[in-house]
Amino acid sequence: MKKKVFIVMMTAMALLTACSHDDEPAPANDNAAVEAALTTSPSLTWQIGPAGLSEPISKDAGPFEMSPVPHGFSQPPHGALLAAMTAQIWMAGADDENWPKVAEYLLEPGVGRDQWAQSRALVSVKGIVQNPAHFVGFKFSKYNDKEALVILAAKWSDGMLTAYPVQLSFATGQWRVVIPPQDQAPDLEKITEEQLKDFVTLPKG
Repeated sequence: MKKKVFIVMMTAMALLTACSHDDEPAPANDNAAVEAALTTSPSLTWQIGPAGLSEPISKDAGPFEMSPVPHGFSQPPHGALLAAMTAQIWMAGADDENWPKVAEYLLEPGVGRDQWAQSRALVSVKGIVQNPAHFVGFKFSKYNDKEALVILAAKWSDGMLTAYPVQLSFATGQWRVVIPPQDQAPDLEKITEEQLKDFVTLPKG
């Protein structure tokens, strides 16, 4: 049962919700800029991504490379945020041909990534997602230039609001999502409109 919940959770969170850029991800900013970025939304636009899902693009935060999947994000907080959202979207939206590249470029190597890949290999994803949830806000509970923990708030087609924590690592030289082992996967938490006020609001798609 736990394995089933794990697969559903990692898939559902990606069902949320380009232009290319040749610049390399920028180094972390000074402390004042970092503090400001933790509590302000990046300037971004939304484009149609895998399975018809909306994915965010920021000229300042990334992704700076679009092939074979979007990857390469700036090191400051907004880069970590864009990496978190991009990975969630592509984890479930990528088709059977592209999902191995999601693991390679967007997920941190480890037990959790291996378990996700094994689970993903057992299902087939194709077509367009109808009435998907979309990201509406975020807040950081941890950030430095090597690791981050960002909580993503999403709104579903029936109006329900949820929050889900995403851990990231910069150990490989770019932000990648750290997938927890199957038995440590966090739960999707339902939140209220009042609780949503504690999140930084994202631009609408």
